[in-house]
Amino acid sequence: MKNQLFKMAMTMLCLVFATSAFASKYNGKIQLKINGKQRTYKLYVPDNVSESAPLVLSLHGTGGSCDMGHPEFNSLADKDGFIVAYPSGNNVYYPEFGMSLPGWQATGQASEDTDFFLAIIEDVNKRYTVDRQRIYCCGFSNGGMMTYTVACALRDVFAAFASIAGFPIESMHLHQSSAKPFPFLHIHGKSDNLVLYSKLPIIVDNIIARNGCNPVPEVENVTSKGKKSVYAATEGSFPYILYEVTGMGHEGDTNATEDGNSALTMWNFMSQYRLDDECDATLKWRPNIEQEGYKPTSHGWKMNSGNIIASYATEQKTSSNKNIYHSLQLEEGEYYIRFHATSQDEQAIGVKLQKLTGDKSIVLDQTITVSPTMNDVTCVFNTEGGWAEYHIVFTRQDPNANVDISGIEIHSTDDLESIKSTTTTARPRHSGTYDLSGRRVSPDTKGILIIGGKKQVRNKN
Repeated sequence: MKNQLFKMAMTMLCLVFATSAFASKYNGKIQLKINGKQRTYKLYVPDNVSESAPLVLSLHGTGGSCDMGHPEFNSLADKDGFIVAYPSGNNVYYPEFGMSLPGWQATGQASEDTDFFLAIIEDVNKRYTVDRQRIYCCGFSNGGMMTYTVACALRDVFAAFASIAGFPIESMHLHQSSAKPFPFLHIHGKSDNLVLYSKLPIIVDNIIARNGCNPVPEVENVTSKGKKSVYAATEGSFPYILYEVTGMGHEGDTNATEDGNSALTMWNFMSQYRLDDECDATLKWRPNIEQEGYKPTSHGWKMNSGNIIASYATEQKTSSNKNIYHSLQLEEGEYYIRFHATSQDEQAIGVKLQKLTGDKSIVLDQTITVSPTMNDVTCVFNTEGGWAEYHIVFTRQDPNANVDISGIEIHSTDDLESIKSTTTTARPRHSGTYDLSGRRVSPDTKGILIIGGKKQVRNKN
């Protein structure tokens, strides 16, 4: 009898330790007061939650709430032990609809919504231990638009991002500049007539230039309806991955990815990344127009026209294009632009950067003499008056001169004095080895890889 009681006691003690090792399952709404306003989010914690768990914020579309759970991650959380928070948006006035609906201030800037997301992270961390290096954001429709904003405004908190049927549009196209490059996956239906699929290529152009991706993607048909394009990371950046789905309208999920489940595809992508993954935090713009197979004039560039060698981003009429156009955007700060100029003989070329908003001031206007032995150029400039859009143009004094511009990149710097307006050593382009998810891997990795910006197959045997 004593032995039986002892065994029962030990069993109960083991159960106590077992249940204390994992947080109890939670599936309910939580109230927070943010900036004097009551906000609500729904928290889902699986029984097998990790001791230091990843956290996913999933953002609903316009008119939704935390009850929508869209994209829905609960079953995946059960499998992999991560936590999911579904915030509810407050009423936002949408000029496009002429009314206020529950949603997000997806303006690219910090707001009450971004304050809310930060408060959710702190609140969840008080209840359970959150892995601060593995916090992710994704969303559907307006929630996807807000995810792009989170990538801009809270890049120092979130490690990776995903959107389905949502990108910056109409009143939410501005302030799309981020603290550093970011991993991003986007899924969109080719029959989406609300967040127009037809406008998506310009969004992709803007994002991959900001992120420094290879603008020529590796493309594969992963299902009969789903096409996957990988805009691979270059040195110091992260990839942008796009799924285009035939027959899909404005919908919050699809089975046309290689996983047969769009939420799983988002999770598989995001969960690869950590906040402390190495990148070049100074990189602000690298269009990679010299990449083999890329046609700059099909992506918003004006090339070799009279005195113009290359020109990008001009003032736009926005009444008919839903405020979606090719744009170079910078915050207030100190920067340098680096580029490579090739000329058969000595030529004087100019580089000019002009603000398109506010006072429309010229922040850089410099003439450089280049020759076959003096080709790599760095020019410094600073911007004032907050965020703005800019027009960049490279010119030649002789319209018949054969001058080629490549390797253009803009970086931020806290020490302009250390960056001289003179020749520098150009960095190698598209260095590094990446898998088809765009993640950097060892040069010894086997399988289908992207090396030097091109697809290669390394024998697994």
